[in-house]
Amino acid sequence: MSAFYSIIIPHYNIPQLLKRCLESIPRRDDVQVIVVDDCSCDAVKRELRCLENNFPHVMFIYLERHSTGGHARNIGMKHATGDWILFADADDYFHECVSSVFDEYKDESCDMVIFNADSVELDTGTPSDRHRKLERMIEDYESDTLNGDLLLRYLFSQPWCRFVKRQLIEDRQILFDETFAINDTTFAYLTGYEADKIKVDKRKIYCVTKRGDSLTYVPSLKRSLLIVDILSRKNKFLKQHGIPLFDFEVLIPFRDNLKHGDWHDLGILFMKAKRYGYSKCFILFQLL
Repeated sequence: MSAFYSIIIPHYNIPQLLKRCLESIPRRDDVQVIVVDDCSCDAVKRELRCLENNFPHVMFIYLERHSTGGHARNIGMKHATGDWILFADADDYFHECVSSVFDEYKDESCDMVIFNADSVELDTGTPSDRHRKLERMIEDYESDTLNGDLLLRYLFSQPWCRFVKRQLIEDRQILFDETFAINDTTFAYLTGYEADKIKVDKRKIYCVTKRGDSLTYVPSLKRSLLIVDILSRKNKFLKQHGIPLFDFEVLIPFRDNLKHGDWHDLGILFMKAKRYGYSKCFILFQLL
């Protein structure tokens, strides 16, 4: 049986968490699982070889040089054969209901399906807030479909909890940014823009974990500049295509530097934003 679903999992140096993720995916002939290892250390690679024996149905791809999660996902997409493409992070996992979801969506005609999630703190297993933005958007969709559709297409920026038709990705040549962080934003809004029809399913099929050592939580000037660059480019795209939204997350680095009084870094961020036509006055007005 050919695959209906291809699940792509980038991995780097967390084999035990990857094992949990793989265990959460039902072993089915119609599900292709691809792990792309982003050049983990030698000791971890030995553990991965053991995982290969325990999960013989999984395709393991080993990159020779360490790159980014975006690059690993792009490599994974080259090997995907399913009608639907899904993405999972190696430290997250699926809930049991995903198997029944797989049964239901084989013949779905829309271009993208977005599902709900929950989240936990990795160290304690206690509930986290990482899923709340998605959850609120789905609530908005249920009360106001038109507005909720816009929010999910353009402001839900994570690759997980969505099924995307492989044909759409290939026809439009949509890729992930190969940056060290925030590399999924462009893929998310471009698939949202190109999808003719999306469907929303409020079932929670996925659990997102919150790790304190994740790049998501490590501030730096380099990361702040990347956020301003990618989200300014996104806002410019939204404006050019007549989409009545503005991604205010572009303001987060400015807010954080103002809060800490880091005027040097703030000046550098203002110069970056100016390249996209956003003046210092505009940014400060939005913050206020």
